[in-house]
Order: sequence, then C-alpha cells, then structure tokens
Amino acid sequence: MISGFGQPEVAEEEHEEQPFVPDLTHGFGVPEPAPAPALAQTQTSEVASYLNASSSFKGMLKSSRSVGIDGHFEGEIQSEGDIVVGREAEVRANIKAGNVIISGQVVGNIECSSLEIQSNGRVIGNITAQSLLIAMGAVFRGQSMMGTDHDAEMPEPFADPVVPSTRGRRVSSSSESTETTE
Repeated sequence: MISGFGQPEVAEEEHEEQPFVPDLTHGFGVPEPAPAPALAQTQTSEVASYLNASSSFKGMLKSSRSVGIDGHFEGEIQSEGDIVVGREAEVRANIKAGNVIISGQVVGNIECSSLEIQSNGRVIGNITAQSLLIAMGAVFRGQSMMGTDHDAEMPEPFADPVVPSTRGRRVSSSSESTETTE
C-alpha cells in the first residue's frame, strides 16, 4: 500500500504541506550559516514605534529599534533600526537611521546605511547613504553622497564653463588679421 492513501483524515491533518524552498548552498562548498537566535530576528523586523495616519508629532524621536510613520512628523528622527515612511506620511525632519524606506514625502536630510525611495516617494533634501535605490516614478531633489568618508575624497566642483562674448568685437577670418590700437 502507498503511504498516505487509505488512512484516516486525522493523519493527513498532522502533516502540514510545506512549500518547496530549494537550498542552493548544498553542493557548492558553502557551509550552512548558523541560525540566528529568535529574539534577534524579531527585534530587527518588528516596528517598535508607530505613528498612525491620524496622528501628528513635533519634536525629536530617538529609538534603538524600527520606526514606522504614516502620519505627520516634524523635527528629528534618530534610530538604530529601520525607518519606514508610509504612503500617506508627511515628514519634515532630518533622519539618521540604519535603513530607510520612503513611500510618502520627506523634506529634510537623510543619513543612513541604505535608502530606498519607492515609486510614489518624494525626498527633498540631501542624502548620505552606503546604498541608494530610487524607483521609477520617485522624486528626489537634492544632493546624494554614497559611501563613507574613508572611501574617497570629494573632488572640487567643476566651474561653469565661461563662453567668451563676441559682442563688440570684430571677428576675423583665417586669411585676415585684426589689430586694434589705442
């Protein structure tokens, strides 16, 4: 008899069907990473502070964990975790965080390790980030600096090219020379 057939339905409920997830590390000489403690995984992915869409806040927000904003915020945000600015959020603040994801509007400077401006996100301000992703349709107005201070020194900005004016001067052809005496 084939296993699983002809047995009571109770036996089928004991075995949940798991989705197939291929492990591509086997057979390539890459050792399996040690599983991280469950506590560390929940702290990084869980939003510890949340400002909902019907709320507004003015001041300074400091957090060692992730922050989600769907309402109005004005001031300064500092987080060791992630900052998620929701689609309807309006933020007027300087942000310093680990990772920042923006779907709403941010007016202020952002300093983070990675920044993602999603397709309906708007950022007006300067960005300093290790990695930057700007989706098609997103708006970014400001300057961006990627990497760290140790990566490279900033070159001096190029001067605008000066175009000499020909007004009031006589332009000569190659066969004719022009001299002016005073």
